[in-house]
Amino acid sequence: MSGMSNLIQRFITLNLVLFLCWDANMLTVSADEGNGITVVGMGSIEAKPSVVELTGMVIGQGQLAGDAVTKFHGNRRRAETAFKNLNIPGLEIVEEGMSLYSSLNASQMQAMMRGMAVNNTQSQQLSVSEVLKLRLTGIDKLSSQELLETIVKIVDSGKDAGVIIGNDTTPSIPGQYNASKARNTMATFKVTNVGKLKEAAYQKAVQDAKTQAEKLAKLTGVKLGKVISINGEGGAQKGSSVVYYPGYSRNTLTTSTGKNDEQPSPLFKNIPISVAVRVTFSID
Repeated sequence: MSGMSNLIQRFITLNLVLFLCWDANMLTVSADEGNGITVVGMGSIEAKPSVVELTGMVIGQGQLAGDAVTKFHGNRRRAETAFKNLNIPGLEIVEEGMSLYSSLNASQMQAMMRGMAVNNTQSQQLSVSEVLKLRLTGIDKLSSQELLETIVKIVDSGKDAGVIIGNDTTPSIPGQYNASKARNTMATFKVTNVGKLKEAAYQKAVQDAKTQAEKLAKLTGVKLGKVISINGEGGAQKGSSVVYYPGYSRNTLTTSTGKNDEQPSPLFKNIPISVAVRVTFSID
């Protein structure tokens, strides 16, 4: 019985020590977190796209490099002339870069699809290609019907000139279906001057944070003080007693992309520019 009594006594002592340590830790956390109220404020501004971009590709192919280059230059001149002849105000052709590569011929492609060895001694087709960005500005002044008719003119003119309009839908592996390339997006709509729009969105986010903090202060019976800290990225702040997190996710926020501070969208509709701020208020 003495052995059992010693075991029980050790168990009680161990639990007492753990309880005291846990209680001390809780007191420390409570003291550290008694500095203020932290909330995440959300702000959003919607803007109509003012730019639409279409991607076109000019290709020249031949068994010899010289033939491929000659065909490429001819196709390039024909494409540029076709777009200029449209006389569409605000239409700009932006060169995205040129590439040279060789591709397998039909028999080599069939051998690869059947899992057979590819005969590299056979002639391969040489290709010279250039990606053109067809950028049209001022679309916020057009109706949906006017914009659609303008885009159709650009696409049809490009195709007549031998330009491949839209994303590259060629499968990475010949004969293999790629779901990510099954849909050919023809146009990308963009909102410009995102930086200025974000300034207005941040004002809304700060006001939203203050409103939330005032509600929490009223509910907890304390008086809201001044702003202690603010984080425009919504990051966590150490030492806060109340954290209000209104279902906000980083994945739902839109961010500006591109060197021109633009926000893209595949849809011609108002694009939201959203921001989040984490604000900590003191408690008086």
